[in-house]
Amino acid sequence: MFHLFSRHRRTLEELEIIRADRSKGVHHIMVVSGIIILAFVAFLGSMLVVPPMLTLEALRLEQERAEMLLRRAKAEEAEAKSRFMWMMDPEYFEQMARDRANQAKEGEKVIRQPSPEELRRAKQAD
Repeated sequence: MFHLFSRHRRTLEELEIIRADRSKGVHHIMVVSGIIILAFVAFLGSMLVVPPMLTLEALRLEQERAEMLLRRAKAEEAEAKSRFMWMMDPEYFEQMARDRANQAKEGEKVIRQPSPEELRRAKQAD
């Protein structure tokens, strides 16, 4: 027969067992739902956090590389500036010309050190 038309009334003990079974089922559903929600939140959080972190790391590496190039360029600029300042000095040109021609001004003496190659040749000739 149908349950609705039965005259049998459940006892308090039966009702408590039914209620306990229902509460266990609801508890299991809540635990599974909580795990699913936490997994979804973790996935969503990783999708929002990880890509910017990777981009930040790539930008940091690019910044380090750019800073290294800047330091090199500044060193080259300083060296070029130093050379340029020497080249602007007429005495420098005069001195360089005399050195290359092995010439001296009146009253100066030219003392020339032999290069390592010239020293080797001299040793071989002996």
